[in-house]
Amino acid sequence: MKSASKPHALVTGFPRLLSRGLSRRWLNEHATGRVTLLCPPDDHDAAVAFREALAPPMRERLHVVIGQPLDTDLGLDRGEILRVLDETTHVFHTATEQTGSRAALRRRNVDGVGRLVELAYEMPRLERFAFFSTAFVSGNRTGVIREDDLDCGQRFRTAFERTMFDAEMVVRSAMPYLPMTVLRAGSLLGHSRTGEPESVDDGPTYLVRLLIRMPAELPIPLPGSGVVPLNIVPIDYVIRAGTALAQRPEAVSRTFHLCDPNPVSARKAFELLGDVANRPTTFTGRTASRILQGALRLTGVAAFAPQTLALFEALNTHVIYDCSGTLDLLSKSGISCPPFESYADQLVSWVARYERSSRSPGSAAPTSA
Repeated sequence: MKSASKPHALVTGFPRLLSRGLSRRWLNEHATGRVTLLCPPDDHDAAVAFREALAPPMRERLHVVIGQPLDTDLGLDRGEILRVLDETTHVFHTATEQTGSRAALRRRNVDGVGRLVELAYEMPRLERFAFFSTAFVSGNRTGVIREDDLDCGQRFRTAFERTMFDAEMVVRSAMPYLPMTVLRAGSLLGHSRTGEPESVDDGPTYLVRLLIRMPAELPIPLPGSGVVPLNIVPIDYVIRAGTALAQRPEAVSRTFHLCDPNPVSARKAFELLGDVANRPTTFTGRTASRILQGALRLTGVAAFAPQTLALFEALNTHVIYDCSGTLDLLSKSGISCPPFESYADQLVSWVARYERSSRSPGSAAPTSA
């Protein structure tokens, strides 16, 4: 591929915290670098506000365009799409969804990446297409999951896991022809310094919200024995590691786990969170776990927070995500995953402020600086 004089990233997935963080990181790392931020029509005002909040030198190098991966030519006019195709050196694709019907998720997660891959063939300066997937394409597998593992006969717990598996298959099929890299993150938690999470309505952060809402004197039941590794990761590590790997020639045609290489046990994690939030927790064991998960399914949690239910099931699944490839390529970069103990209090503090603001009309939710 022909190298461009100026690094230019096409970032999808706005308004995700991941897409915003990747945009900032790229502009910070490259003094002459540019970002084209693909923004759905309904989020245009938020994207403009994000751009205006940047420091002037960065603001001038971020270009917001309205469109979506599923749209023909990303929804851009002819002049705009030709500019994007000609200038893009790196694609950071984060426009995936966790909730919705199976058909909707297939369209967004599988067809979306397929459309973008088709356009990548028309990018003469493309140096890397980085696809942000999930470690949980491993489904219900147990034991050690290698970074190059994909189709191992696993069962999927959610439509999100299934469609991300299929999306990875699309990306793998393009690897012989395009400079592709797959980045599989663990369950995304908040920023390790600010606590701001990727999502407050699903996954581990939603569990923290439930924990904070419970009466202080009432122990919170959690499934499993608590001895399994809790595969959570702060989003700022995913941003820093993902950006770095997307620029390493050795990462082409490879898959990487962006996970904590020394994951905390579920028991220790929730004990830490419980201590910070002043809420006791207790693990229920396998039999009670099945009852608790069944009750959650009956309450409709599977519909509006499928990753939360999947996380409950994961608390009964002993799985270790091998990150040896990631650690090898990042060994001299100074980028490492912070231990959960170092940011648990920031996460709880952010969620507590969020809960207070959501109960107070007119109060603004906390945001990162």
